[in-house]
Amino acid sequence: MEIFMDSLTKRYGKLTALNNINIDINSHGCVGLLGPNGAGKTTMLKLATNIIKPTSGRVEINNINVSQYPEKAMKYVGSLIEQPEFYPYLSGTEILEFTQKIRGISKEDYAIEVKRLKDETNITEFVNRKTGAYSRGMKQRLALAVAMLGDPEIIILDEPTFGLDPKGMYDIRGLIKRISKEHLVLLSTHLIYEAREVCDRTIIINKGNIGHDSKMVENKDLLKITADNKIKIISNKIINYTVDNDYIIIEKNKNFDNYEVINDLLNEGLKINYVEKYDNLENIYVSIINKEDSYR
Repeated sequence: MEIFMDSLTKRYGKLTALNNINIDINSHGCVGLLGPNGAGKTTMLKLATNIIKPTSGRVEINNINVSQYPEKAMKYVGSLIEQPEFYPYLSGTEILEFTQKIRGISKEDYAIEVKRLKDETNITEFVNRKTGAYSRGMKQRLALAVAMLGDPEIIILDEPTFGLDPKGMYDIRGLIKRISKEHLVLLSTHLIYEAREVCDRTIIINKGNIGHDSKMVENKDLLKITADNKIKIISNKIINYTVDNDYIIIEKNKNFDNYEVINDLLNEGLKINYVEKYDNLENIYVSIINKEDSYR
């Protein structure tokens, strides 16, 4: 299972929506495109699903050029792009049956699939109603079921938790984590917490450019420590540290566990109140967005 983007560019007149994007995703897991509204995330997913054509460059799904051979490429893909809309006079069941016929799924396999998807996406209560009466969250759940029907090995999701209540968001994030153990999931989000929660790899995109790809940098082992005092830290178990007004960020040697590091700090005289693993994704994200904004 692979999604490959080579020099992918999309322009609308003088506006460059995507600028020379190069990404290679070649294993199961969840890869997140994180960025603000208008960053180019949806454009990238539309190119990957042949909804629009690139100005230059190419997208390949399992070594198949999406623009040249869309039917062959898309048989590996299930997708939810932008906010889903359905014919209001059709029920959710009719939408799923229509999708079954398009994908050539047998009635026997469909019966098994639809039962699984009803449970996983929690659509049982309303699936037989006309979609014209659906809330935004109901439409989002049905669209997820449609994307997953037939168990495609690659699933592309554009802000899959949009419009859901907190319980619905929790359920869908749990579902994504489960399916990404055996499938390749590519999703877009503007929520840092969501990217941190469900993604194995995070690509930050802003104004059509990639600003950060967690695959391309070393994942440092960081601890965030709040303490009653500030001291000079000397320990062979610590590579680097920075002191903020409210906390200390420790980059520790990975050959030592957290207990050994904390014990050294206590012996040095640091009065520790709280220790947690530190994730600097938010700082990276903000620095990229602020840097781009400063150019204007």
